[in-house]
Amino acid sequence: MGKPRVNLEDFSDMLHFDAEQEKAVTDIPAAASAQGEASEPGGILEMDFAQMEPFPSHKFKLYEGQQLADMVESIRQFGILLPIILWHNEEGRYIILSGHNRHNAALLAGLSKGPVIIKENLTYDEAVLIVTETNLRQRSFGDMSHSERAYCLAQHYEALKSQGRRNDLLEEIEMLLNPHESKENPTSVQVEQKLESREKVGQEYGLSASKVGRYIKIATLIEPLLMRVDTGEIPFLAAYDLSFIEDTDRQRQIAELMESDNYKIDMKKAELLRSYYETGKLNDTSTVQILSGEKTRKPKNNKPQPFKVKQAVITKYFTAGQSAKEIEDTIDRALALYFENMHIPEEQGERYPDE
Repeated sequence: MGKPRVNLEDFSDMLHFDAEQEKAVTDIPAAASAQGEASEPGGILEMDFAQMEPFPSHKFKLYEGQQLADMVESIRQFGILLPIILWHNEEGRYIILSGHNRHNAALLAGLSKGPVIIKENLTYDEAVLIVTETNLRQRSFGDMSHSERAYCLAQHYEALKSQGRRNDLLEEIEMLLNPHESKENPTSVQVEQKLESREKVGQEYGLSASKVGRYIKIATLIEPLLMRVDTGEIPFLAAYDLSFIEDTDRQRQIAELMESDNYKIDMKKAELLRSYYETGKLNDTSTVQILSGEKTRKPKNNKPQPFKVKQAVITKYFTAGQSAKEIEDTIDRALALYFENMHIPEEQGERYPDE
């Protein structure tokens, strides 16, 4: 799948990459200058890595394996070519918005500082937009895990929502996140009818509108469950059903039972967990019964299996002139007599037929 096309008209303005719009070196806080930062043309500074912090709740996984090794080797040879974008927030902390992998690889390469661009006067939502936008631009959805996609889309959605942008897109996703409300309210425009909005979502993220909605809903799962979605232990659609269990304590119980008892979750179990939760029947006992398979296991059939009497047996005891009804009645009476004789008490001097 190719890279999603995310077009926020003000994104470039937000980053202010143009030299003429960059923060002048003289505008950098005095505390920053005192910490030994050296300015470069265009507002790019050198900063010690020890002064930087990862973005809070940053859920994009750092590179591993060969991808990480390649980046470390590249930085050893050429240095950090693309500056790390930092957010100097109101608390005076320098938060990494873009460049978590560069920061990590540079440390492994033995560097202690690197080039940065510092952004100030950002709201948290604007900072989130930069985090998600840069990850979307630098990776394709095919390179991301399910949890990263869910986090990215959910954070992006919330940031846009808080700023009142793209109302048509937000209304569409809102409908996808609340399917019961759209079904119960006949005056609402049904999701299925909003084909134009579906197309816009597809163009925006490279995904269908329903997939975007599912990812945003899945983002509400606790991290231990999301990690099992990444590993394939919980199928994607099963995770979507689980996300309707809004009680985080119940989600935590499910994750703990999967860990301690090695329970698996498939579509059937996830659907049942969601159904029990929405009808108020999901408690400690029913959760265990569903996860263990007791609730989804087919009840045993106590009825005897049907069989046919061999033709040789019928020929042995019946004539060709007897009808099927006559044969059936005779067999019925013979079996009744047989079982009746089996239950004659021994004290009456009779023995059981099989003795």
